[in-house]
Amino acid sequence: MSMGMWIELLGKSQDDPQVKAALAAAGVKKLPKRDKDDPSVIFELKGQHLWLEMTDEAYQNDLTDQDIGEGPLLLTSVEAALSPGKPKGGYQGSLPLGLSAGMTQADVRRVLGEPSTIIDDVPADIWLRDGLEVNVTYTQDLKFQTLALTLPRVGS
Repeated sequence: MSMGMWIELLGKSQDDPQVKAALAAAGVKKLPKRDKDDPSVIFELKGQHLWLEMTDEAYQNDLTDQDIGEGPLLLTSVEAALSPGKPKGGYQGSLPLGLSAGMTQADVRRVLGEPSTIIDDVPADIWLRDGLEVNVTYTQDLKFQTLALTLPRVGS
């Protein structure tokens, strides 16, 4: 399943028929339980080099009339892990935003422009695009390593 398909589902509930169908097609029989102290759960789609984050609806939407754990989880992030320098081993599907595996930090910045946040010690760059946080990490030699698209929390 492509990263783009998951991006289309961001913000939808675990109870949404499209989310249920996509999870089933990806081989997810049952969502992992979130830890009591954590409003989110992150899990890998086996063999796809994709990770999904699902966040409690009350936490994600800053709901004051609902406690964490009362409502469903929402799909809030999808992350692809690339494998720089290795032909097979990372996410193999298409990437959004005009990005492609094998890019360097300079290439990514040429495509996406100057990032709104630069994190030198990771290294990583962050942009806001179409209501999503776009987070790109790089290897120490500044090759494109991961891409995560995340729905920002309401009120943050």
